[in-house]
Amino acid sequence: QATGTILLTPNERRVAEDRRDCYWLYIVTHCQTAPTLQAPIKDPARFPWHEVTKVEHYWLEVDALTQPMQVREGSADYRR
Repeated sequence: QATGTILLTPNERRVAEDRRDCYWLYIVTHCQTAPTLQAPIKDPARFPWHEVTKVEHYWLEVDALTQPMQVREGSADYRR
């Protein structure tokens, strides 16, 4: 029995949606031991694919900090 995850690029997913009548998905399982081509799947867009989003950044509210923030600036030496 095959297990794992199938990934599509955004372009592959778009084409699968746009060309449902002629888009087929070919899956090879057990690639490291005994590669096996599974039966081709017509119209793979019909399955409940999960979108993966890229993390661009993280944010934090200042109020979430447990200690109050203090501004500390070193004194400048203007005698030079």
